[in-house]
Amino acid sequence: MFEGFKSLPRNAKACIATEPLWALFAPTTIYFMPLFQKQLGLSELQMGSLNSVNIAAGLVFYLFAAPLTNKLGRRRTSFLFDFAAWTVPMLLWAMARSYAWFLFATVFNAVVRIIYVSWNLLLSEDASESQRPTIFGYINAIGSLGGITTLAGGFLIQKYGVEPAMRGLFWGGAVSISALFIIRYIYSRETKVGEFMMAKTKGESLFRLVARQLPGALEAMKEPFFRRMTGIYFIGNAILSIDFFRVLYLKDEKTLSPLTVSLLPALGAALSFIIFFLILPRRKGQKYKKSLASAFFACLLAQLLFMLMPRGSAVAAILIFPALQASVALFQTFRDTVFMNGTGAELKSDRFSLIQILMMFFSIPMGALAGFLYSLDPRLPFALASALYLAGFFLARSVQRLGETL
Repeated sequence: MFEGFKSLPRNAKACIATEPLWALFAPTTIYFMPLFQKQLGLSELQMGSLNSVNIAAGLVFYLFAAPLTNKLGRRRTSFLFDFAAWTVPMLLWAMARSYAWFLFATVFNAVVRIIYVSWNLLLSEDASESQRPTIFGYINAIGSLGGITTLAGGFLIQKYGVEPAMRGLFWGGAVSISALFIIRYIYSRETKVGEFMMAKTKGESLFRLVARQLPGALEAMKEPFFRRMTGIYFIGNAILSIDFFRVLYLKDEKTLSPLTVSLLPALGAALSFIIFFLILPRRKGQKYKKSLASAFFACLLAQLLFMLMPRGSAVAAILIFPALQASVALFQTFRDTVFMNGTGAELKSDRFSLIQILMMFFSIPMGALAGFLYSLDPRLPFALASALYLAGFFLARSVQRLGETL
């Protein structure tokens, strides 16, 4: 399934080669964010509300994602809006003193929804269908590198304390991630479809392009494939709101030491690398829809084991948490592959933007709901995650039965 890196298109190589500059800081700061927010006096309900604000703001930005991506191009859109989506929030988090600072930062960070469309197309649009699992596999594997840097972040927190260590990580992240945007822009080129769409939308106003999405949205919702994939993307986004509280659950409810909590993502990263680069390459010619259903089942099983693991058992956590993390990486890889391979070339930006808009709309209550459930009983959000994974399994099986071969 996985071809060599050298055979990939120029843009894919540029995106993959620079991605470690993001993975060095972003996953670590996101993983430890609840500890930082709690240290500054935020409640679980306030933390959950920030996630809901991020989703609601992201919904607005998604309305402009496809029009901006088509009008400015995949490359230029990614470069311009990445600074607002990552550099500005990193600086705000580094200086945060209260809930208001986090509120402003989370609104800026929601701009990433524009980037999610433009960057995914820059990454994969020039690639063949057979190359896309390779590309998304590389990206998810590199994202797992954050698990290794999380271990380093844990050592920093243990030595200097939560607040000083996190502020240092935010400052470092602002510099590293900004360098990524500049280097990627220099070495990438606009995609062929991107050039066509830029010419096609030249002279069109942005707001007219936004309004034109409505007929396309109505048409897309008639398609069984699109409706099912919308549900699958929603589940993935809803799980992110729940996962935000996982580090608090491990530390406070499972009574694991800070060092053990920091070690778990590193082990998850190692397992993800083994799966992506040693196991999956041996499975040639697999059906990606079937693999998506299998990944959902693996997520469900790992989530149930996560809830059942005994308090204070580092051994159980070391066995279970990495399996859950690797299963989620597999699910994301096959989800994006199935959607991109199942969508026409000229429809990709509009459809990908639309599915994100719908995903965000349905996910708005999830951040606050996860925080509320956690305040009632820390086990409740993860019980909800199990139910969502089960629903995702049946949705993936339904997609598989549509009869397309991707």
